[in-house]
Amino acid sequence: MIAAICRPIAFAVAAAWLCSAAFAVERVAPESPTPWQVDKHPFAAKRANEAFSGFACGTSGMCVLAVDEGRQGAFMRIKGERLVYVGEPFEFSGVERELDAEAAAVDDGYFYVAGSHAAKRETCCDNSDSRRVYRLTADESGHIGTMAHSERLWEAMRSLPELAPYAVPGDCRCDRAPGHNRVDIEGMAAANGRLFFALRGPNVEGNAYVVGVNARALFEGGDLRPSLATVRLGANKGFRDLAIADGVALALVGPSDAVPPADYSIVELHGLTTGVAVQPRELAALDLQNAPLGKKGSLIKPEAIAVLELSPRRYRLLVLSDGGDDGAPLVFNIPRKP
Repeated sequence: MIAAICRPIAFAVAAAWLCSAAFAVERVAPESPTPWQVDKHPFAAKRANEAFSGFACGTSGMCVLAVDEGRQGAFMRIKGERLVYVGEPFEFSGVERELDAEAAAVDDGYFYVAGSHAAKRETCCDNSDSRRVYRLTADESGHIGTMAHSERLWEAMRSLPELAPYAVPGDCRCDRAPGHNRVDIEGMAAANGRLFFALRGPNVEGNAYVVGVNARALFEGGDLRPSLATVRLGANKGFRDLAIADGVALALVGPSDAVPPADYSIVELHGLTTGVAVQPRELAALDLQNAPLGKKGSLIKPEAIAVLELSPRRYRLLVLSDGGDDGAPLVFNIPRKP
């Protein structure tokens, strides 16, 4: 059982990590600057193929894809250096306009997709559709077996004192001041019967947050046992995705707000899945200098990671990006540290 005891790490530990990250972190270029091939697929939303935002694969090889445009998702498989769709895109039930799906996870036979729980980025107006988490089952052909959704995570975040001031509906008034950005979920992972939601915002005085809840209770009722991990990332930094590898949480970290150009890095979060104070360790920065640009010539924005392989010396990660054609899938070999 993981109690709600995750609290800020000691300042000395955080400061040491930030100093080492600033001066010693390795910059890792992709294996190849040419993205993997991705089959085209007819999403209803026109920009969905440029808006890959969450990706997670199960032990069967079936992967779930979240896109932050429209109200559809899809299943995929990795075949060599190619992503192929399985079945047709599916629609999330009950969404009136846009789910703003930002995160995906797989665990114990279930696929999970989470909305951002955020106000609309451009207007700061409310988007109640985004305050949903979905739990799905599907067969090997991509046909949906069951689909359930929960809106309990929003209230769980409002029950946490540190997040309550930021878990508020959008009021169409934007405040870009540091620490004023509202709750914005960007990553999700599952471990030990719990779902962990990594937040892009808020960043409060250099701290970012990961919320944990009991996975079954979220959909079937009962005590969610919410926990909050406070992680010292530094000013204007937030989580972009979360994955579990060898029992350790791996985070994709990027800007907490739209402040280009910006670095993206891979960070280990030791202690997250075991309920102790989280100790972050930055492993590498992603070198995107020769990465493909978006259709309008803008830099791609890494949004999702999936672990392809791991060894004692490295994590081999697939990175999908928003703004790139079909997610612009690139592979990075991230060094593991003893």
